[in-house]
Amino acid sequence: MLIERVEQRVLGALRLVDRVTQTSLKRPLFLYSNRARLVRNARGYYVVTHATGLESHSASFQRPPVAPALESRNYSIEITDPLGHYLPRLLELRLPRDPDPAHAEDIGSLFRPVDVALYPAGTAPLSPNWSTLRISVARVSNHAPVRGALLQVINAADDTLLASGISDVRGEALVIVPGVPITKFADEENEEGEGGGEPPVVVNTLPVRLELSLGTTTPWPVNPDLLEQHHVANRRMSMDLALSTGRMERVVINVT
Repeated sequence: MLIERVEQRVLGALRLVDRVTQTSLKRPLFLYSNRARLVRNARGYYVVTHATGLESHSASFQRPPVAPALESRNYSIEITDPLGHYLPRLLELRLPRDPDPAHAEDIGSLFRPVDVALYPAGTAPLSPNWSTLRISVARVSNHAPVRGALLQVINAADDTLLASGISDVRGEALVIVPGVPITKFADEENEEGEGGGEPPVVVNTLPVRLELSLGTTTPWPVNPDLLEQHHVANRRMSMDLALSTGRMERVVINVT
């Protein structure tokens, strides 16, 4: 029997994550880069096995090359969902990553996968307990749909970010807000309710603020990381809303 030994040093790994639930995606998606090669492994991570300009890294084990400098090279990766449940997106991956085992817990470590959030498309499956917003974004001047707008839902009480969504090529965005609380009883001290019957059921509403941001250019697909990073600087409008568990709100937004 002939035994062949194959050794290869990987350059990094991506873990695709659902933006709503923060869970890893187990089914395959399409990833493409003209300067990097990615292979899906048994854990569902997409491993970078080759990158243009880092050829010497792939065969170096004991002493990884010191040049180029860590994270000095940028590689664009496009991610597409064949089922259409997630919006396509771009990712800018910076290589090489830190190969020092002593830094394994650091965010830039080679031993730590890069989490990549995927945002829901309008066809994404919904849970009956989620609060949702379906938002249409168009231009005031010609009513043309606006793609690549970032919609953020923010808790009005403490300004924490609850959820985000992105408008697609039709100007339509789905924003899913899980975890809106339900109050089962109007009065906990009166568990039987008036007349000894069942206590009244009250659906609790959550006051939120919906914010929209839009850059000067709207390429497609977008890089959501950049949209989130520049949200405050590119913010165009905000409105107050009240969300309830299991209820869908429909919002029409016109931007200049």
